[in-house]
Amino acid sequence: MEDTFNLTVLGGVIVLYSLGLVIYRLYFSPLAKFPGSKLAAATGWYEFYFDYWIGGKYVFEIERMHQVYGPIIRINPHELSIHDPDFYNEIYVTESKRRTNHYDLFARGIGMDGMSLLSMRKGTKDARVESHIVTVDHNLHRKRRKPLEPFFSRAGIARLEPALVEMSLKLESRLRQYEGKHTVITLDHAFSAFSGDIIRRVCFNKDDFGDLFMDHPDFSPDWYNLIHNILRHFPVFTGFPLIARIVTHIPESILLKAFPQGQSLNRLKDVALQRITHVMNSKATELKDTHREVSLFHHIVESDMPESERSPERLVQEAQVLLSAGTVTTARTIAFASFYILARSEIKAKLQAELRDAMDGWPEKVPTFMDLERLQYLQAIIKESLRLSYGIMHRLPRVSPDLPIQYKDFTIPVGTPVGMSSYFMHTDPTVYPDPMTFRPERWLGAIDPAMHRNYVPFTRGSRNCLGMNLAMAEISLILAVLYRPNGLKLELYETDETDVMIAHDFMVPMPKVTSKGVRVLIR
Repeated sequence: MEDTFNLTVLGGVIVLYSLGLVIYRLYFSPLAKFPGSKLAAATGWYEFYFDYWIGGKYVFEIERMHQVYGPIIRINPHELSIHDPDFYNEIYVTESKRRTNHYDLFARGIGMDGMSLLSMRKGTKDARVESHIVTVDHNLHRKRRKPLEPFFSRAGIARLEPALVEMSLKLESRLRQYEGKHTVITLDHAFSAFSGDIIRRVCFNKDDFGDLFMDHPDFSPDWYNLIHNILRHFPVFTGFPLIARIVTHIPESILLKAFPQGQSLNRLKDVALQRITHVMNSKATELKDTHREVSLFHHIVESDMPESERSPERLVQEAQVLLSAGTVTTARTIAFASFYILARSEIKAKLQAELRDAMDGWPEKVPTFMDLERLQYLQAIIKESLRLSYGIMHRLPRVSPDLPIQYKDFTIPVGTPVGMSSYFMHTDPTVYPDPMTFRPERWLGAIDPAMHRNYVPFTRGSRNCLGMNLAMAEISLILAVLYRPNGLKLELYETDETDVMIAHDFMVPMPKVTSKGVRVLIR
């Protein structure tokens, strides 16, 4: 009887608390004055339903709500969304304008969503030893990012061009092994392995990763599938960051039995820790070697970054996020562009005509990134591919910790997360007529300035994509290598436009669940 009474009281308390919370959110919250769905404002379960149960669809529901309620809406109890291209640069600002924090709950979710789940174990005691990408505080983010910026600058990319050429030759050589063999190749896997090897070389300059990436007979499909499976669970970890923290306390042996694909991530983490430790231990000797090849982690060790930010544990986190984030989006863009080049003969013909002189003499004569940037049709294909593959599709909420943000008649309170999706920007029909049609020609000739305003595949502001120059260089080079005249004879195999067009937002945009990727035969 007493137990029943206690349960009844507990149930009553929960109901009253929940009711009070909903009333507060709808009528007394600082965000109560903002338009939007009352259900979305009352509970985060509304967003969770669209992003988890339906599967990466909340971005389309946000789009619908904007059509109903206007350009600024409340999309969950704590967060706002704006759909106004003219205001994008007021959300994603440079540090000279104001400080910008990452949204704490969102950052904890993406920082612990599996990119680090298997890494927050051996030798890592502090779960807040984060990559710069998910660092919440503006000042700490700048402290962590600033030493990396010279390495990923245009001048830095010029120093990396020999590595890009080496990896492009390696991928071409691997693909040539399948000429005339009627073997189906999944280009998504091949390009993921290609990008992974580039990031690996950039970070470590060593080949200590065994048969991972391009050295794997099938281009490491387990690595590709692992990262994409993690991303599909992104709504769970952003909606319930505590779950990720609980998972980090589960013994590694149990996790690896449940997710055997995690072996590749775990192996990567172990090798990364070994390489970083080696770099730190050999710093004094290697500083005297003026002929050594540069790597990102040599650069960090030699930088003026505080010692506390150069611990092996934190740098392993940095390496894993770079290897994960740096492969997925770049590989998807290359595969996306490849589909349209192979599916539409007129695009391929125009591209090959432009590449004829630039790639004449390859590989003895190698074009620089600057050379490839001058090829207007190649760059138009890349821009259109980035426009329709969106880069990061998910809104990236930003927080102004010091100043309110004024949007028309609305004052956004200090500390309020607010974001805008690249999907909204890239599919605006007033800027890009027939926006869902792949048409590189829209980027040629006289271009409406609004097209550049709306083009944000790498975001903007103080937290824009650090690796955008590297991504553009590797995309430009590998497309030129693969689709030059007298290059590989690739032919699509059981692949159509639905296999590449974006259908889901799992942070990274993804096509339909049943897509097998861009598959080809090599004649």
